[in-house]
Amino acid sequence: MMVNRLLPLLLTLLNAAPLPAQHVEARLTTNKANYLVGEPVLVALTVSNGGDKSIFIDLKSPDLAKLLCDDFAVEVPGAESAQEQWGCGFGGSCGRGLRDVLPGKSLSLRQLVNSQFRLQPGAFAIRAHTAIVVRSQNLFDSPQIAQLDVTDTLTVKVQRGHENQLKAAFQPFVEELDSPDLMKRSEAAGAITALAPPFLEDVLVALTKSSYAYAAM
Repeated sequence: MMVNRLLPLLLTLLNAAPLPAQHVEARLTTNKANYLVGEPVLVALTVSNGGDKSIFIDLKSPDLAKLLCDDFAVEVPGAESAQEQWGCGFGGSCGRGLRDVLPGKSLSLRQLVNSQFRLQPGAFAIRAHTAIVVRSQNLFDSPQIAQLDVTDTLTVKVQRGHENQLKAAFQPFVEELDSPDLMKRSEAAGAITALAPPFLEDVLVALTKSSYAYAAM
């Protein structure tokens, strides 16, 4: 059940010949309101292009999100930090190109909240924020045609459940490991390697023989 409101676009035009504001929309959502303890909780940032030309977006997240290589910043007041579980994390650069959104299409980027916070039984307000720079060409130095400041607070509840319920909750992520979409595969692998209960041991073993071996081990 979708109960989180869709975020209205906050758009600041920055060019003399801007893309019409109604052609670009952004929203932050969760896919449901109620989760089990140990179940992946993901916030999705969706950018939609209602125009007749491709757009290219550059995410300008706050400093913490940049440090973590995330697309947007997430805060969960009252939740315990889970960062100590990750040690030194991964090395390397987070550099990446602009992301394109085709005419009439949407781009959705999901972030695993559990990777930063432990969500025990209770109600939580997830605060998410990012800024999106919109360009007309796939070049960082191309003219900036718009900027969207995207922020929202999403409410979720976490409750205890049975193992069978948790297995059902993880099944979509297991299935996405075979997705032809690289982004979906990566998000699924990230959720499983971060949170896998004992019943997913075989899946973790299989991941050690894939490009996600380091995280799985």
